[in-house]
Amino acid sequence: MLRYILKRILQFIPVFLGVTLILFIMQNVVPGDPIKLIAGEKKMDPQTEMNIRAAHGLIVTDENGNIVFDEDGNTIETPMVDRYFNYLGNLLQGDLGTSYQKGRAVKDMIFEAYPHTVQIALVAIVIEAFVGVGAGIISAIKRYSFWDILVTLTTSMLVAMPAFWLGLLLQLIFGIWLKNATGGAVALPVSGVPGPFPQFPAWTYYILPAVTLAAVSTAYTARIMRSQLVEVMNQDYIRTAKAKGLSRRSIIFHHALKNALIPVVTYIGMDFGAMLAGAILTETVFNWPGIGQMTYVAITQRDWPIVMGSVTVIVFVVMIINLIVDVSYAFLDPRIRLGSKSDK
Repeated sequence: MLRYILKRILQFIPVFLGVTLILFIMQNVVPGDPIKLIAGEKKMDPQTEMNIRAAHGLIVTDENGNIVFDEDGNTIETPMVDRYFNYLGNLLQGDLGTSYQKGRAVKDMIFEAYPHTVQIALVAIVIEAFVGVGAGIISAIKRYSFWDILVTLTTSMLVAMPAFWLGLLLQLIFGIWLKNATGGAVALPVSGVPGPFPQFPAWTYYILPAVTLAAVSTAYTARIMRSQLVEVMNQDYIRTAKAKGLSRRSIIFHHALKNALIPVVTYIGMDFGAMLAGAILTETVFNWPGIGQMTYVAITQRDWPIVMGSVTVIVFVVMIINLIVDVSYAFLDPRIRLGSKSDK
């Protein structure tokens, strides 16, 4: 097990380097000068522009920080290779750079935004796990019944709904129609996070964003749970358990469910990593100040330090979550031994 974990951690290195390299190349491919975008429609003073470029390492400076000019008196652009290795060096020291637009350390901005993403992801994954697994179990043990048909129709509808459309629909129903129908007595907040003096109870701010974020994933979880449980219930060892006279409840929850949960846990674990990566559409629709919305705004403004820092954190979190999911296999199914000699 330990050997397997160490091997997976070593595999993180080329993936990590590949992602950062691709992002650095994109900076030179995507049109738009991020420094000129700082001033917006106004024209920036040339000296100020040069100072900003020098501060961000975009042009060559000497050891004292003075701007270096070529023979024609023009600034010298720092080669992408040098900027890339400078970024890696700073990254090893915990420095993610400074935002072009905000002038703040990217690390501090991520530390402020990421807790909001984690909060909504935790609520969404709880909804996905309990509702999705529960609906899948009910659908499997009551095949071709009313409940099975209801779960099938509901999951089909949710899978077909784009996240941004579902979010807008929920805002319309629970934030406007319900409020108007009850004279303002009953309503749910449609955007933002609970502040020092929230208009609604703090926990209500998580309902609509979390439901939107979890909706499609919950539908897939229910489908996977149903198909896996139906398949496991037809295995020989389940027939043996039935022949021994075990109750249906005991067979499902003590024998079938563990094996059926393995692919479900895989999907939920990977989906949780995706949620922690920041749900750009959900966070944008609900004006949720998480890392997803911050990354989206940074992309539109070509604020590359924020994009690089956010994606770097996202990649690291996703890799850790995937490792935890892989290790959990051995606990769900004792037949699986990660890193054993037979795996070589």
